[in-house]
Amino acid sequence: MLKKLLWSLCVGGIILFSQPSFALAKFGHKIVCQLAFDHLPLVKQQRITQLLHAVPREQQTIINRYNRLKKNATLTFANACTWADAIKKHQKKHPQFTQYKTWHYLNVPRDLARITQPTCTQHCLTQAIIKHQTKLKSAPRSWQSAQALLFLGHWLGDLHQPLHVSYASDLGGNKINFTKKHGHCKNLHWYWDTCLIKEANRSKKQWLIYLNKLWHKSYTPPYQARQVWQWANESYQLVRKPSFQYCQLNNQNMCLRPEGKIKLANDYTQQYLPVMEQQLLKAAQRLTRILEQSL
Repeated sequence: MLKKLLWSLCVGGIILFSQPSFALAKFGHKIVCQLAFDHLPLVKQQRITQLLHAVPREQQTIINRYNRLKKNATLTFANACTWADAIKKHQKKHPQFTQYKTWHYLNVPRDLARITQPTCTQHCLTQAIIKHQTKLKSAPRSWQSAQALLFLGHWLGDLHQPLHVSYASDLGGNKINFTKKHGHCKNLHWYWDTCLIKEANRSKKQWLIYLNKLWHKSYTPPYQARQVWQWANESYQLVRKPSFQYCQLNNQNMCLRPEGKIKLANDYTQQYLPVMEQQLLKAAQRLTRILEQSL
C-alpha cells in the first residue's frame, strides 16, 4: 500500500513539474486568440460566445483536458484555439478530422524564392485559412461554423510560426537537432514553438499587456483572401535568413539543410524574441480583421 502511495506521488510530481513543457506549445495560440478577441467589438465577441456554445460537450472536454482544465470548465476562445491540435490525439475515434493534418503547415521546394498563390492550391495552411474563413462567413450558427472559427484561430497562429512554412525533408525544423538542449527543446521547430516564447519569462497576462501596448503602432488593412500568401511569404523569408540557422543558401539560392546538429548563436534569443513578439502581434491583428468581416 505504501509503495502504491509513493508511486502515485512520484507520478503526480512528474506531471506537475513537467506541465510547462506541455503547456507552452499551446501558449502562443492562446495569446493570439485572446488578444484578437479582446480587440473585437462587443457584438462580435458575443457571436463568438454563441458559437462556442455550439461546440459539442465531447469536444469541449477534449479541449479542456488538453489544456489541463476540469472537463466541464467554461470554454473560452483562447483555449478553444488549441482544438486543432487537441483533436489530433483523438483521430481514431474522430477520423473525419484526419484530413486536416496537412493543413497545419505549408511545405515548399527548397529552391523556391518566394511564396505566391500557385505555391499551394489545396490541403495546406494558406488554403485552410481561405476555406474556413469562407465557411465561417456563410455557414449557419452551428457546430460546422464553430469548427471554422476554431480552425481559423489556430491557423493564424500556425502561419506566423515561421517554421510552419518550410520544407518537408526536415519536417519544418523538427529534424534540425541541437548539439545540446535549449531548456527542454531538442530541435529548432520545438524551440520556436515553445522555448523562444518562454525566454520572455512573461505570464499570459503580461504578454497581453505588452502586446496591447504595441497594437496601435501598426496598421492592419481589412482582410482579403490574397493576403494569406503575403503572410506566408513573410514567415518564409524569415526562415531563409542565415541568422535563423535553418538554411544554408547555395549559389542557386537553394536552401540546403545544415549538416549535423546545430548550436544556436549566443545572441539568438536577443535577435529573435522581438521577431516572435511581432509574429504573435501580427497573427492577432490579422485574425481580428478576419473575424470582423466573417462574424
